[in-house]
Amino acid sequence: MWTEVLLLATLQLMSAGLQGAESARILSLLNVASPSHYIFNRPLILALANRGHQVTVVSPDAGKDNVPNLTNIKLEGVYETIRDDFDYENFGDGTDTGVIKIMFAWIHAVCQRELKSDGAKKLLNYPSNDQFDLIIVEAGWSECFYGFIHKFGSPPVVAISPFGLTPWMAAAFGIPENPSYIPVSILPYSTSMTFTQKLYNTYIHYYYLYGYLYKHMPDMDAMAKEFFKQDMPSFVDIQRNFSLVLANTVFGLEDARPLTPNIIPIGGMHVKEKPDPLPKDLQKYLDEAKDGFIYFSLGSNLRSDALTPSIRQALLDAFSELPQRILWKFESENLPGIPPNVKISKWLPQSDILAHPNIRMFISHCGKMSTSETMYRGVPIVGVPFFVDQLFNMQKLIRKGMGVHLDQETMTKESILKAIREILNNASYAANAKKMSAMFRDHPTSALDRAVFWTEYVIRHQGAPHLRSAGAELYWYEYLLLDVLLVVVAAGLAVILVVYWVFRALLNMLFSNPSKKKKQN
Repeated sequence: MWTEVLLLATLQLMSAGLQGAESARILSLLNVASPSHYIFNRPLILALANRGHQVTVVSPDAGKDNVPNLTNIKLEGVYETIRDDFDYENFGDGTDTGVIKIMFAWIHAVCQRELKSDGAKKLLNYPSNDQFDLIIVEAGWSECFYGFIHKFGSPPVVAISPFGLTPWMAAAFGIPENPSYIPVSILPYSTSMTFTQKLYNTYIHYYYLYGYLYKHMPDMDAMAKEFFKQDMPSFVDIQRNFSLVLANTVFGLEDARPLTPNIIPIGGMHVKEKPDPLPKDLQKYLDEAKDGFIYFSLGSNLRSDALTPSIRQALLDAFSELPQRILWKFESENLPGIPPNVKISKWLPQSDILAHPNIRMFISHCGKMSTSETMYRGVPIVGVPFFVDQLFNMQKLIRKGMGVHLDQETMTKESILKAIREILNNASYAANAKKMSAMFRDHPTSALDRAVFWTEYVIRHQGAPHLRSAGAELYWYEYLLLDVLLVVVAAGLAVILVVYWVFRALLNMLFSNPSKKKKQN
């Protein structure tokens, strides 16, 4: 018996030692000021901490989780100030180039606030010889924090992308990004574009990419040097050395496109297969909805209470004529004139609500995370897009046959009822939503398991340069084979010139006048 106890204790000690050897120090720079991004990233951070890794998370949302192995550094005051400068409900000047410009301006303003925060100062005061085995960053909109990668000795980096893939990440990783069939995510195009759409898509693609590489990134470099007070490689070069990207994409649901091995699809990573229990009062409200209920939310950044009074009234008038109950994420305490079938709340557990059997549809802004959740849960959607990729996401749902568009700029009681009744009275939308849900779930492993495996893969191998495409190392003219084309054209012209001169010489020899030669003699 004592032998067995001793053997068991030895095995436990060996197991503990092995776990300690595999444990890594991870710095997670999740500084994008968007609650929905943190909701997507959070499961990976918690999973890594629960597996014994020492995780330090830096974020405006840090501090919401108090679990072992997790250290929180909060970038305080960002949300409280950023909305003073940016009107999310009227983002941009109505043009696509204007949206791109204001997106870069938004990132610049967020970064300025974050780097001045006490949380950033705390991390800046960490000794530079402090060693991390891995750094996790967001793949865009967070570049000013890339300076910490250099500060801590440039360990392997895993990028996580809640918004899928962008043109600059494709360029950094050598991923084919052909605008002839890959639409830019701020445009409502599909892979089958008309000539005019291809022309405009190409223009926006290169406008976006040029602005990012030659305006935005130099601005980020300059800002980082101001705060880090040291020379460092350009952030474009730092980005090129990332090990891999965990991208919020789903095979079969996204438009098919070529990807390199270091792009790992983890679409819907934040969605739990089994939803959490709802609060008792909310559960009772939804259970008793004998005609079902409609869930309405504009996400974590847009605010329903910031809609114009006329639009809010149109929504209330439309909802009052429906037999269904309406659950509305509304950010103020009171909503004057609220009908008896409408319930409001400042914050709601969206994914768990979408899993309720009585839900009939989701009225949504069509952000990337909301789109993933409604597809995973198999719920048809009325899309009310505002900016950035929301119109693109909504058009994708329409092409899948599980949604309709409701224009937020021309919203009336009649247009709202028309969109809602189209979903209620046509069973094909719900059927197509269930079909998409079945495809979403049909994978050998969960998205979170894939994210954890590949993150630890990078730790185990101290990077993943072997997954990197050689195309990422080429200059643009080499990547497009313009140098080869130039040589081929030059060689072809040389051959043509040689043939021309030889042929001309032969003609001169054959048709020269012999009598002239005799007279000369």
